[in-house]
Amino acid sequence: MRFLKNQHIIYWIFLGMLILPNVFMFFTESTSLLTRTIGVLLPLACYWIAFTLKKKPGHMFWWLFFFSFLAAFQIVLLDLFGESPIAVDMFINAVTSNPSEIHELLAQLLRSVIFVVLIYGTGIALSIISIRNKATLRQGFCHNQRIIGGALLIISLVMLGVNYYKDQHFRMRDDIFPVNGTYNFLLSFDRLYRSAHYPVAVEGYKHQAVSLRNDTIPEVYVLVIGETLRADEMGVYGYERNTTPHLSSDSIVTPGLVVFRDALSMSNTTHKSVPLLLTPAASQGSYDSLYCERGVVSALEEAGFATAFYSNQRRNGSFIDYLGTEAQDVHFIKDSVPLTANPMDEELVALLDRKLQKMPNQRLFIVLHCYGSHFDYRDRYPERFARMGDTGYPNAIKEFKQQLVNAYDNTILYADYVLASVMQVLHDSGRPAVMLFTSDHGEDIFDDSRNRFLHASPIPTYYHLRVPLIAWASPAWIEAHPEQWNCMHAHIAQPVMTNMVMYHTLLDLAGVRTRLLRDDLALGNPAFKPVKRLYVNDHNEFRPMERCGLKPLDIEQFHKHNLQFP
Repeated sequence: MRFLKNQHIIYWIFLGMLILPNVFMFFTESTSLLTRTIGVLLPLACYWIAFTLKKKPGHMFWWLFFFSFLAAFQIVLLDLFGESPIAVDMFINAVTSNPSEIHELLAQLLRSVIFVVLIYGTGIALSIISIRNKATLRQGFCHNQRIIGGALLIISLVMLGVNYYKDQHFRMRDDIFPVNGTYNFLLSFDRLYRSAHYPVAVEGYKHQAVSLRNDTIPEVYVLVIGETLRADEMGVYGYERNTTPHLSSDSIVTPGLVVFRDALSMSNTTHKSVPLLLTPAASQGSYDSLYCERGVVSALEEAGFATAFYSNQRRNGSFIDYLGTEAQDVHFIKDSVPLTANPMDEELVALLDRKLQKMPNQRLFIVLHCYGSHFDYRDRYPERFARMGDTGYPNAIKEFKQQLVNAYDNTILYADYVLASVMQVLHDSGRPAVMLFTSDHGEDIFDDSRNRFLHASPIPTYYHLRVPLIAWASPAWIEAHPEQWNCMHAHIAQPVMTNMVMYHTLLDLAGVRTRLLRDDLALGNPAFKPVKRLYVNDHNEFRPMERCGLKPLDIEQFHKHNLQFP
């Protein structure tokens, strides 16, 4: 092992460690050959020169430790998603995901985590050996390597200039690692800071909300937000398995059901999609408006509704927490249970029922945020809903796809039961009531040759985007507002972006006007018109759906299911 004490050998090892993710990305990214070549040569030239600036490369390893961290993170995400640089959302997810979700994700990433620990843990050990070693890099060696590194730098800078000239979409901050990783890391701090200061920024904010209806009629509006539930796995959307026996039946409540066939989410991350559902930000074309405007909860409160926000997810300091706590009655079920406890979503139904009984004469707006269908799927439903066959997957790998699908389908069975229970409670109350249901995003479950799993990747897939959008109204509400209900039915085949329409649809159905309300985005309004489909990318830019990175395999699914694309 004497060669490991050789500073020159350590120099080359460190160079290889830092450039490793760039080499991987040369083969994984869908950018041009020139961009991918620059992505290797430019960082390599910089590292080549940097490690000659200290006589002991171990010292420079610690000066560049942030880039080792980025390299390790990047390799893990390449193993998870197969492409793309570290996203802003991934940094944010790292600090906003609840402990159980982090544990579930780490189990999925065990292989790549072990790999980077071995690689970069070895780097730390070698840096200590290098620093403690009395020997240093020879002056002639450093001189020669600076010449080589400088030549590589000049070549790569020339190529960079050519690429900017040829490719109007090329940006170093987007396409060259670790520039993009560093930019996204800094941007994540800005977003977290602005989110944390949201309560101060919206102090005194008013929607100028006005109710157009008689406030003595105790109408009830319930928004149910699912977690990681995709429409393709629901029987009511044509799935071969009957995962929605209640929604698909001819029960006492289903005559009031409207299933929108072509609904997409504008984001594949919870911390972004849910706030867009609860605010008018999407319809303003600016994600930044989230930081200075209140949501639909406070709008309906201004209009005289009693409001409640009930969640079966843990608080994480995200926008969801802030928008939820604008309600008068806030209850996070997991606040009062140990970390190891696993309350089920039907507890949300119990909270709803108690609220209806407690306030029988008050207009109500209630949000139910579900635990839903997030991995690990087996934790998301009671044992009595384990009906879809073998769910014994020791690891979340493609060899166990059927077991994973079985467990995921069980979560849909349970979601169907929860939704039916919500409708039944509202129906039994005898009050004019509406329930709207959608999910924040969908999920990959090794669906095609890409063998992708989970969600929240920088580049989405079809399976992340297609979500359910379902409305239900009680007989009393339909009788009172037949025109609006007829409009809902008339729009079931229209292409819809859930995050774009939810704020406007809720307010319009409730007979509330605000200064930001748009009739053309309200599904119960005759003025409704579909708009161009957009996706909110990692930098919170609203991009046309055809420019969000979807692949031919994804577009094929849009056509297969007769969905509009773009």
